[in-house]
Amino acid sequence: MNQSSRKGSLDKGTLLIIALVALIALIGVLEAKRRILETQLQRVTVRLEQMQGGSTKQNQEKASKIVRKVRILMEIGDVEPTVATIIDVEALRKRNPFYNKAENGDYLIVTPERAILYREETNRILDVVPVQLKPAGGQNQ
Repeated sequence: MNQSSRKGSLDKGTLLIIALVALIALIGVLEAKRRILETQLQRVTVRLEQMQGGSTKQNQEKASKIVRKVRILMEIGDVEPTVATIIDVEALRKRNPFYNKAENGDYLIVTPERAILYREETNRILDVVPVQLKPAGGQNQ
């Protein structure tokens, strides 16, 4: 009977170790996917900025207006975020599920900590995801 109880405790211990290893592996996979989505979001943000029309002054005024409205709804810090107008939501959805709630004409507001989808017509924040923007050249200061 002593061997039987030892075998039972060994099986429970082995199962616990296997479950722990599986959990750690799952966390690693999810973190890798998060980083891929973060990189894709940064690329799309740059594209959106490049595709925006209008004069620079008009864009800056509109961006300031959008940021003021978003700051009323949530804390985004003192940093001036990047603001882009979504003009081809279907292309964005193919690359990143973050844009599933977005429509053309919505805004993407990117801060060093998060990306925010905002719809001005309803004055609603549609979604928020965390991001970590790295300095140009990938060097930390």
